[in-house]
Amino acid sequence: MSALADADRDGIHARGEDDPSGAHRPRGRHRVVIGYLVVAAILPYLLLKAAWIAGSTIGFATESSVDPGVLLGGNILTAGMELVAIVVVLAFTHDWGMRLPAWLVLLPAWVGTGLLAPFVVAGPLVVLSVATAASPVGDGSFEPWVGPVVYSSFGAQALGIALTFALYARARWARLLRSRAGCRSAGPHPLLTPAVWIAAVLLAAVAAARLLWALDPAAAASFGLTDARGTTERAADAGAAAFALMAAAGLLVLVRRRRARTPLWVPLALTWVGSGATWAGGWWPLLLWIGEVAGAGTSSPGAGLVAGVHLVQVIAGLLVARVGAVVLAGRGGAPGLSPGHRRRSVDARQ
Repeated sequence: MSALADADRDGIHARGEDDPSGAHRPRGRHRVVIGYLVVAAILPYLLLKAAWIAGSTIGFATESSVDPGVLLGGNILTAGMELVAIVVVLAFTHDWGMRLPAWLVLLPAWVGTGLLAPFVVAGPLVVLSVATAASPVGDGSFEPWVGPVVYSSFGAQALGIALTFALYARARWARLLRSRAGCRSAGPHPLLTPAVWIAAVLLAAVAAARLLWALDPAAAASFGLTDARGTTERAADAGAAAFALMAAAGLLVLVRRRRARTPLWVPLALTWVGSGATWAGGWWPLLLWIGEVAGAGTSSPGAGLVAGVHLVQVIAGLLVARVGAVVLAGRGGAPGLSPGHRRRSVDARQ
């Protein structure tokens, strides 16, 4: 992401050349209102977590089968992540966020997008399954209303963070995003090409495995999956396959040597969302599996080949993110990115 960092080296004033009219600046009541609406969508889940951390049993029909220490640690971790999400959303919708270093914005945005994107698919299905009593949520210890509240909050967060980040990126890096796809200068090409193909193969393997789990419960069981293969789980697998394919498609367009007609933001968005969701979809179950092996009392979705697929997801997601960063760094000479370009433009106007 060094090209974006170079674009921001002079701070907030970099916006002026991309949008002299100021039409896309993150000022105005509507931007602030959108930000606070997203924060409001975060609050139900955050308040529920705060209650559980304080020792409340609200939302529990029976005692959870999860180890109490693990449950408390997980609640503290996820509540902390929600607090970070609130700060990130406020940064997207206020002027002070434009002055932050690019990496400080992009890293939590990528992680948050990856963690929340799958819930856009799973959320409505969870609400439907609970409403029809088709299947319980979690380990069956929750009240029926918990699943819809949590998943609806996640889905609203995902859409809200995506919207606020899109508006933020449009204001801060407008010229880069309006440029055409195609890798005019993508760094050390002899190293980049093998990395791209390795990432594409890993993503294809992830897509094939997760799609198989979604379509064939018996095949999923042969992999060692231990949870019930209900509608929600199978939809999550199908979504994971789609995100992996999105990342692969976006990456291949992003690194094309010939300049394409497609605006850069299209493959960049596919790569961004796909790689983040692929990474996040493997990170959490892999962490649970490590805790289970270490005797920490966690329960993972499955072991053996299942853990292997999740590990491949983590590696593929990180590799795609790294390749994308190299590609953007190679586009440092794109209009509106180079500080030298801005200085020359200012001199010309004078």
